[in-house]
Amino acid sequence: MLARTLKTISQSAAGVVIPLAGVLAIAVPQPARASDWGCQVVLCLATPGSPTTYPACVPPITKLWQHLAIGGVFPSCIGVGIRTRQTKHGYSLTVSKSDGTTARYQLDTRYQTVTSQ
Repeated sequence: MLARTLKTISQSAAGVVIPLAGVLAIAVPQPARASDWGCQVVLCLATPGSPTTYPACVPPITKLWQHLAIGGVFPSCIGVGIRTRQTKHGYSLTVSKSDGTTARYQLDTRYQTVTSQ
């Protein structure tokens, strides 16, 4: 009798706790982060001035130059409208912004420079 009562209580508790945990996971705000390396690269390239103006951008951009130097392909970022085209000395990037405008950048892998076009 006691075993059946405990089983009933545990089943009904699980029936409440699991959906409650799901609601809390959705309701609690989470900070937006560009944790994906490709997205970090896009954000850093889009900053005014040098892509390494901010200390947080130094590691992803350094990794980008090293990756491209060994013949790697330009990283992608899911959810961002970015088109890359390989050029003679690097890459040409076109970034589509949420307001419909685009920004164009030229990456020269010889000199590790980024210019806005």
